[in-house]
Amino acid sequence: MLPILKQGATLVQRGTELDTLAMIATVPFDPPRLAPTRSNRAVMTNRISLSAASERTTSPAVSALMGMALADPNLISLAAGFVDQHSLPVEAAGQALEALFSDASEGRRALQYGTTIGDDELRRRLIERVEADEGVAHGRYAHLLPRTVVTTGSQQLLYLVSEALLDPGDIVLVESPTYFVFLGVLESLGARVVGVETDGNGLRIDALEATLAGFQADGLLHRVKLIYTVSEHSNPSGISLAAERRGLLLEVAKRWSRTHRIYVMEDSAYRGLTYDGIEPPSVWSHDEGGETVILARTFSKTFSPGLKMGYGILPSALIEPVLRLKGNHDFGSSNFIQILFERLLAGGGYERQVERLVTLYRRKRDVMLAALAEHMGPYEGVSWTRPRGGLYVWLTLPEGLDTGLGGPFFQRCVSEGVLYVPGSYAFAPEPGPVPRNQARLCFGVPAEAALVEGVRRLTSALAGCLDLVA
Repeated sequence: MLPILKQGATLVQRGTELDTLAMIATVPFDPPRLAPTRSNRAVMTNRISLSAASERTTSPAVSALMGMALADPNLISLAAGFVDQHSLPVEAAGQALEALFSDASEGRRALQYGTTIGDDELRRRLIERVEADEGVAHGRYAHLLPRTVVTTGSQQLLYLVSEALLDPGDIVLVESPTYFVFLGVLESLGARVVGVETDGNGLRIDALEATLAGFQADGLLHRVKLIYTVSEHSNPSGISLAAERRGLLLEVAKRWSRTHRIYVMEDSAYRGLTYDGIEPPSVWSHDEGGETVILARTFSKTFSPGLKMGYGILPSALIEPVLRLKGNHDFGSSNFIQILFERLLAGGGYERQVERLVTLYRRKRDVMLAALAEHMGPYEGVSWTRPRGGLYVWLTLPEGLDTGLGGPFFQRCVSEGVLYVPGSYAFAPEPGPVPRNQARLCFGVPAEAALVEGVRRLTSALAGCLDLVA
């Protein structure tokens, strides 16, 4: 029996560490003079009153996949979007940590509370990082310090901005396909999520215009609050938003902001992991007034996910709402991690790590693409993206072949010993129908030989399923 903890009028039922939700039940408070009876004890323990947000939140799509990978070490996982275990910057982090604690005063400062918005010196370094990325002169963005907030990874920023903007029923426009973890955030908040068509150059601006026009015709334009784009080496497709579309995206958002501002959230999680050519200026860089585009960035993929270091540069109207909400979340992200990371930026440790990762992941990408060409190239109706950076390849299989967890292809892949993320997870429910014949492949974790073998196993599973779509 799970222990029941009484907290005034609330009973909290605690499970094990593996439970993802605690069950919270609100019951009338019995005055101490009334001894509990068998009947009212049953009522007290059986009445569960969860919030609407809790009720509408489903389990993360990849939880089952991660559990399968952990349960069977012989499975080759092309599913989890993790970084290469051997690439993690142990030496650089250790040197920065040693240097930090060699100065007792700095060590004490790092171990103390910080501010909700983030450490001033780190935020200055982050702005300098953006200046370098965008190719502008040093000091060009110095005035943005009050609008730069440090978060616990970019995921927290996505949640905070969404929480600040959205009421249940408000509309968010996303790419099709899109980052499926963000779909979970929007689900929790009760937002209506609508996909917009993409092609080999990212979000289609004409499709975005048509979608907004449709909402205007239906009298729902006032509910559209946010346009979300993963502009560089998208998770899940690997596609980047074309340079000529970046400014146009901003123009469309401004033009359709007729009753209120429609914001653009630019999720730039893979900035820096470019293996061919250079990335063009961001969507955010086109927003000279800084009042429409929210820039979200993270160092999870370019340095270390364990540090959970992210940040955003926000329009002025969103700073106070986001900071109020963040104050309720955590009073500010880890001060210790912030000060440690500032030293990594200042000493060049971050830049050196990015250079290492670009070399490593370029090679892994090339290995996966070569394996796909060799093993899947001969099959009709099979195609895949060729990303210029990031960690993902988007695989399309013949029409009619279901890649979902309950479909024959996934089952054959498991028996062959390989995992992927079903592509259906990455589509908003609207406008539908959701494509069922696609998959996300990640080349971040497996070694090169395992990548080749993983693709061979995928191909073997495909060959066994082709009679189902003939």
